[in-house]
Amino acid sequence: MSAFLPNFPARPPTARGFTLLELLAVITTIGVLAALVIPTVSAVRTSADRVRTRVQFSQWAVALAQFHQEYGYFPALGTDHALRTAADTVGFVRALSGRNPDGSEVAAAADLLGNTRRIAFHNFAEPEFRAGLLADALGNTEIALLADTDGDGLVKPGIDGLPPAVRAGAGPGLVPSAADLPPGGVRASVIFYSAGRGLVDSDLILSWK
Repeated sequence: MSAFLPNFPARPPTARGFTLLELLAVITTIGVLAALVIPTVSAVRTSADRVRTRVQFSQWAVALAQFHQEYGYFPALGTDHALRTAADTVGFVRALSGRNPDGSEVAAAADLLGNTRRIAFHNFAEPEFRAGLLADALGNTEIALLADTDGDGLVKPGIDGLPPAVRAGAGPGLVPSAADLPPGGVRASVIFYSAGRGLVDSDLILSWK
């Protein structure tokens, strides 16, 4: 006579959760990875914004050079060599686009700063503004420019104007060093710069370098 044993289902293994030590190890690992990744992502984003700013400055410089080629002079943008205020923005946009910043027609020819033919040397786009002011890709609304006013093919500090200091937010005022903007000048018709992150002079974004 054969003996039959009952076929009991196998007992499932006992579920085991994380211990406190394992949980702390996971949290620590995530924290270390975040500390490594976040600064890298931020640095990549800043580098990309600097490249976009140089492209933007290059487009403005080309537009001003075309303005000069068309009229034989640069627009009357003032004597402080900087774009800081709403009035600076309006004048710059009118001179290079022949229109107001909102795209409407400029009523008085005298407000075109010399662009009497209302030529669109540059079409301004929304990313070039912040709170109604011209801005670089990092959001800085203080932008300096110097132009070759004596026609020798060089932009020279002092001769073509004193380089103004520019700020990023409440940061310190920054000016290009003599190594970046030598007394002998930079071979260009127009140059631009802004403060970048605005912490030290090396943060400056220079259109010519």
